[in-house]
Amino acid sequence: MMRNYLLLLAILPFITSCNGQEKTELAKLNLNEPVEQLMSETSRKSIGIDNVEYPFAILVEDTDPKKFTFLNIPVKRVYFLLAAKINNDSLSKLGGGHFEGTIFKTKEQLLNNLSELKKQNISNEIFGFRAEIEDPKSKSEIKKLLIKTYGNGTKNPNTDNGLYWNVKKENKYIFFAPDYDRLIILNSKNLSKTCYWDNQNGIIDFGTGQCELEAYLKEMSPAGKK
Repeated sequence: MMRNYLLLLAILPFITSCNGQEKTELAKLNLNEPVEQLMSETSRKSIGIDNVEYPFAILVEDTDPKKFTFLNIPVKRVYFLLAAKINNDSLSKLGGGHFEGTIFKTKEQLLNNLSELKKQNISNEIFGFRAEIEDPKSKSEIKKLLIKTYGNGTKNPNTDNGLYWNVKKENKYIFFAPDYDRLIILNSKNLSKTCYWDNQNGIIDFGTGQCELEAYLKEMSPAGKK
């Protein structure tokens, strides 16, 4: 009995370590990681274009509810955003949109998809993520933690309860849209410094006095990206 107990004590740290490695803590991401390093090994996933999400990007969706947390709070699903110079002329600026994606499950299938997409000047490194949080208690807790970490934020004028933060010292844009169960965090280094737009948050003016939707869409289009 004592021998078995000592054996359990010996392997317990490794069990804990393995369990810890299964989680991806979104708040700790640098937002430039290769997407293949972040995905669940077992869940249903997809990769493709969602022109509701802006700027122009490829989205990689992971549906494993046990894989991802934000500040230790579980999130339902995550969409990682990959920078892409793609022609997205079908983008509707009046609220419409569509998703064209491929369903996959394994890491090998993801790498095969990325290999094909790289032919379209698409990076495998993320520049942000969109997390879905439906539970009201979790949304309330995330709001408290964001305010504690980054201050009160700025009221989103386009939604009832939305807030956003322009965290210049960390090169981050943070958009909390609880009305749509969304938390979006982006690496702002290569994004517009005047505006942001997606279908849930609406057009966000970062206070430069130079935010104009048509100019922003042109800036973020393939022709506008350098």
